Amino acid sequence: MPDLSSWAWSTWALVTVAALVVGILAGHFGWGKRWKRPVGKLHPDYLAGLDYLVSEQPDRALDVFLKLMDANSDTIETHFALGALYRRRGEVERSIRIHQNLLAREALPREHREQALLALAQDYLRAGLLDRAEGLLHQVSEVPRLRASALGALRGVYERQHEWQQALDTFRKLARAKASPPRSVAAHYLCELAALAIERDDIPAARNFLREARREVSPFPRAALLRSQIAERQSQGELALKLLRLALDESSALLQEELPHLLKLAGDDRRDTELEALAQAAKSRGIGELKNLVFAAVGANLAPAAPLRSAIETVFEQDATLGAMWRSAGGELERVAQELGALLAHAERYRCAECGFSGRGFYWHCPACQSWESFESYAMVKLR
Repeated sequence: MPDLSSWAWSTWALVTVAALVVGILAGHFGWGKRWKRPVGKLHPDYLAGLDYLVSEQPDRALDVFLKLMDANSDTIETHFALGALYRRRGEVERSIRIHQNLLAREALPREHREQALLALAQDYLRAGLLDRAEGLLHQVSEVPRLRASALGALRGVYERQHEWQQALDTFRKLARAKASPPRSVAAHYLCELAALAIERDDIPAARNFLREARREVSPFPRAALLRSQIAERQSQGELALKLLRLALDESSALLQEELPHLLKLAGDDRRDTELEALAQAAKSRGIGELKNLVFAAVGANLAPAAPLRSAIETVFEQDATLGAMWRSAGGELERVAQELGALLAHAERYRCAECGFSGRGFYWHCPACQSWESFESYAMVKLR
């Protein structure tokens, strides 16, 4: 069978280029201008480009139309459309050349020059040239009609550079323009600043940042987790335990990372009490939460713990893959847990709900698509 994704891409490319052809033809013939000039003779290269389209050679067609547009001053919007197409395809050098050619035109209207500057900044972003993009975005952010787009892109630049204070300042500007992302994004910036303050042992500054984060969003598990770290650094064990419980209650995705730490803070004499409380809370929330707890417990070699036995059996009974493992082991829970633990040690434990990026470590900020708070417990186990 044909590759459906390749077919879809080919179809999309052909449709997009066809739309570009219409724009070029409109500029060539003066459509929409009440035929103020006589219809010109169709350039032979138009026919060559169309022939490439029909024969499913969109790249060669794009090259032909680009040459035609270089000689035609009536197709500025088509320039922008073609530049965006190249950028989406990852052919950033071509997109940059298109927008630089536009900017080189002395007679280019101001609104089109501003739009070209924004498009060139987006090209630089795609190419990873963050310094060049930042300079252009600052310039474009002074244009009222493009301010929100420029500031949004500029915020992304600061995120990628881990310039959290500048990202937060840009967020505030977007908020004043009523174009800001969710307030949880600002809370994450403040938590990043708090984490840096903790690293340099500036606890008062860290606490101030975390108070601001809670004013943005409450409850906020990341803030509770950082407050727990501060309490532990200051030998406030009970407070650290309470705050860590709060963070895990608000975000079960943290269980695989933080369960051993929770039990360490609780101490051996309270281990079973903590596990029992976690099991009861997970059961009340459904099988998904229960599975998070079981994978976290198995990964931490806690399967033999009595308070977890019922939870583990429930998950094994309701999961087809784990149930097959359990039956093949004759119902020996400890043996299955040991085998599963060995598999989990090499498994991808988290996945981004936005882009599907997966990995063994937890991220508040997806390194692939830059989404915040999108990582979920995943634990993809491949049986041998």
